[in-house]
Amino acid sequence: MPVSPRSTRQVDAPSKSYEPQERGRPQDPDLTRRILDSTLQEIASTSYEKTTISNISRRSQTSKQAIYRRWKDKAHLVADALKAGLAASPPAPPQRGSVAQDLKVCLTHLVEAMQETPLGEALRSVIPLRDDAHLRAVLAEAEDERRLHMRQILIATPFETDMETRIDLLLGLIYFRLLTRGIRIEARDIDAAIQLVLGLTPPKDPPRASVPEP
Repeated sequence: MPVSPRSTRQVDAPSKSYEPQERGRPQDPDLTRRILDSTLQEIASTSYEKTTISNISRRSQTSKQAIYRRWKDKAHLVADALKAGLAASPPAPPQRGSVAQDLKVCLTHLVEAMQETPLGEALRSVIPLRDDAHLRAVLAEAEDERRLHMRQILIATPFETDMETRIDLLLGLIYFRLLTRGIRIEARDIDAAIQLVLGLTPPKDPPRASVPEP
C-alpha cells in the first residue's frame, strides 16, 4: 500500500534554535509555522526542484516579502521546514524498563512523523540533493539525534553488543520501506523488526518440501 504522506496536519513550530533570524519588525509565530507547513506540503505534492517561493506564498496565504524577511532563499527555508518536521514528533525519554518497548515508542514516533505528515514525501524529494550543504546539515543532525536516542536505549543492556549494527537494521527498515519503496509501515512491522534485531524471536526452520514416497 503506497505511503500517503500528504496529510494537512500541521507540524509544531520549530524550537528556538530552528527559528529564522529576525529581520525588521517582530514576526508572527503562527505565520512562520504556516509557512513551514506549506513548504513541506509543496515539496511533497510537487518536488524540491519545482517548489518555488511564489508557490509557497500562495499555499501559506502570505506574501513573498513575508517569507524573505525570514529566510534569504529557498534552500534555507526548506532546511528549516525539514527541521520543524523532524522535530515535530520527538521520541519519549527511555523508561529503561523494557528495551523492546522503548525502541517501539522511538520508532513509532519516527514512522508517524514520516507517514502522517508531508515529511516523508518531502524527504524522498530532497535526499538525492543531500550534497547541498544546508540540506546535508539538517539530515545529518536529525540522524545523529535519532541514533543518540537509540544508543541511550541500548547501552548498559544485554543488547549493547553490536549496537550500531542493530540501530542500522532498525532505521534501515524504515528508511528503505518509506523513502525507497514507498511502502507503508504498520505497528506489526515495527514489532517484528525489534524482535528479530534483539534476537527475541528464534529463527524458524524453512518449510520442508514433501518428498513422495517411493
